Amino acid sequence: MTEGVCFFAYNNEHIDYVKLALFAAKKVKKYLNRPVCLITDQGSWDWLIESHGNAEIKKYITDVVVTDDELEKNTRNHYDSPWTQFNAQFSNSNKHKVFEYTPYEKTLLLDIDYILKSDFLEHAFTSYTGVSMFDDAISMRNCPMHMHERRLFIHGIKMWWSTVVYFDQSETSKLFFDTWEYVKDNYDYYKFLYNFPGGMYRTDFCVSIAAHIMNGMATGQEINNFGGIPMQNLSGKDDIVDSLDDETWIVLSHDPKENWKNIMVRHEKSDVHCMNKRALDRIIVKYAEQTDDT
Repeated sequence: MTEGVCFFAYNNEHIDYVKLALFAAKKVKKYLNRPVCLITDQGSWDWLIESHGNAEIKKYITDVVVTDDELEKNTRNHYDSPWTQFNAQFSNSNKHKVFEYTPYEKTLLLDIDYILKSDFLEHAFTSYTGVSMFDDAISMRNCPMHMHERRLFIHGIKMWWSTVVYFDQSETSKLFFDTWEYVKDNYDYYKFLYNFPGGMYRTDFCVSIAAHIMNGMATGQEINNFGGIPMQNLSGKDDIVDSLDDETWIVLSHDPKENWKNIMVRHEKSDVHCMNKRALDRIIVKYAEQTDDT
């Protein structure tokens, strides 16, 4: 039975997503030793070849799916520390199609900013059937996330994260992705029904609603949650100060209530969702030199 990891990566004018995907693929090889499938468009793929070369790419990316989907406009506000922000296109309207795109029978769908520092997700391939995702997250200070990142609204259903999705080719998985697509196609209706905020399309909201529906409008067992372990988030307002070795980052973590109150955090030996893409890009050269296993 084939097992592998899929990444989506579509470049925009501010973020080199395929560069980040290649870095994330190196971490997959080191910690999970599974093949990687990159799902991208022709322009982004051409740029990855031009900027890194075929020889480097083939070390870490096994399969490529070049899509011709008409990606919908979806502008996202990004942070780089509390004091810098910028808007950029965030192309994720076809993410539910990974069930169709994946060449593997068991798949881990990872966002390119989910950086492996351990083999924690190894057990997903052997411990679960159907679909598994994180349904909880903590900050770099090991504190609960803001309520808007824990529930769709203050009295609403709990948040499931599409950052990491394990799935197989079962009927349960197919139903989940079909439901995700249906919610996506009727996003305005579900926004009204579940009362979640914002104008940006969020796949986290789609998978949360799909999980809620499939679990019978209550807590159930159709969708698993990696044993209740929370995902650790490095927010856009946090910054990576340095990487000391393959598994250790020094992070400047902001206080959500008072942004000027920062603390130094030593983060090591656990995976992290790095939402500050520019911070990741700044550290990637040094980090890549440390983790290059060639």
